[in-house]
Parts: sequence; structure tokens; C-alpha cells
Amino acid sequence: MRKLVPIQNLGLEDRTVRFLLGTALIAYGVISIALKGSTMMPAVAIVAGIYPLMTTSVGWDPFYQLFNVRTCAAGGGRHQCGTLPYELDAALGHNPKPDRGREFDHSYTATHHPKMPPTLR
Repeated sequence: MRKLVPIQNLGLEDRTVRFLLGTALIAYGVISIALKGSTMMPAVAIVAGIYPLMTTSVGWDPFYQLFNVRTCAAGGGRHQCGTLPYELDAALGHNPKPDRGREFDHSYTATHHPKMPPTLR
């Protein structure tokens, strides 16, 4: 039986850029409000910074889904992008491989790691 997981469409580079952009917008808004007082532009920056941070944490962008865009490997499979820990592990060159029978699930817990206890897999 296959476990249902959300289909992700954001790659590691896209997530990194979104994280930096969202953090910068929120920092700008908070610092501007603290130094200048409450104005409309910093409040808009804070609200605008929430969207990239939310999509980064989930790994899915509804607008990408709407236009069928993916910034991660489209080499096949239902969950090809993988979770953020899986992507980081792959980016570090550890070459994580999905366990047999779970090829659809590129999550960190469904990946064969010799050092990971079997109870976590």
C-alpha cells in the first residue's frame, strides 16, 4: 500500500531563494516599523514575506501547480522532489536511495541510510 504524501514542486535552489527573500522582506518590515514607526509599506513587506516562507516549508507552490511547473528533478515518480532533509542529503552527495517498494516516496524516513535505526525507516 502506498502512503499518500503531498506532491512537491520546489527544488532545493528554489527553496533557498524563497527562504532568503521571505526572511529579507520580513526583516525589512520589522526593522522599518521599529525605527520609523508604523507605516503601510513595511506592513506590506511583512505580509509579502510570509508567502515565500510558507512555500519553502511545504515544498509546494500553488501557482507552480496551476501552470504545471517544477523546479526539481522531473525524472519520474510521484514524489520526485523529496522532503527538504532528503534534498539536503542528496545535495551533500550522500546519494540517498528510496527503499525497495517505496520508490515513490523520496522522504528522509523512507530512504536507506546505513546509520539510521530501522525503527525510523
